[in-house]
Amino acid sequence: MSPLLFVACKQKETEIVKPRERTPKKPRLVFTDIQRRTLHAIFKETKRPSKEMQATIAKQLGLELSTVANFFMNARRRYHKFSKDVTDMMDTQDTSDAISQS
Repeated sequence: MSPLLFVACKQKETEIVKPRERTPKKPRLVFTDIQRRTLHAIFKETKRPSKEMQATIAKQLGLELSTVANFFMNARRRYHKFSKDVTDMMDTQDTSDAISQS
């Protein structure tokens, strides 16, 4: 082993590896019943409210703007996933109906 390579390996061995110091996680927010109902009612009316509307909702419900924005983002994801699953089930049902009728 070359002396330069040996020195480089020795340095790695002697470096003290510090474990990552983690900051405590923020506890998960659980919406109150009124907050949840309000957010879902607004989502039924508009899937993508403007930032101004989200700010108003956040202020009225006593939530942070980022929390309201995350709610709508997650709600759209769940909505699209549910819509896709229902469409897939209907396609499967249509196929099985067509097979059984022939």
